[in-house]
Amino acid sequence: MDKSRMLIEHYFNMWLTKNRLNIDDIFTSTVHYVECYGAEYYGINELKQWMDHKFKHQTVTQWFIENIYHDDNIYTVEWIFACIDRGKSFKFDGISLITFKDGKIAEIKEFESKHKHYRPYK
Repeated sequence: MDKSRMLIEHYFNMWLTKNRLNIDDIFTSTVHYVECYGAEYYGINELKQWMDHKFKHQTVTQWFIENIYHDDNIYTVEWIFACIDRGKSFKFDGISLITFKDGKIAEIKEFESKHKHYRPYK
């Protein structure tokens, strides 16, 4: 497994364990992160602040990577995410576009889809 895939898996696992140990080894200091609902974080300090805040009231129960595709330094990750946030359960599918620079994650852009799919014409 290549180093970039390992860093992606380590990052996803951070949310399951609520432990951001070694985060400086995963992200560039100038990382840009766009969540699927619109929030953005610029720089490693904002990313750490966001994670610390979320760890207090959110428990991620699943962040399963279905597929990882890549072309050079850009990775596309398909995943299923589930959590409990302030007593409410959430589950959705998503895709992250992850760009690496100098062996670290420089940018993540997330996109969300409903987890429950249906076929309206069947």
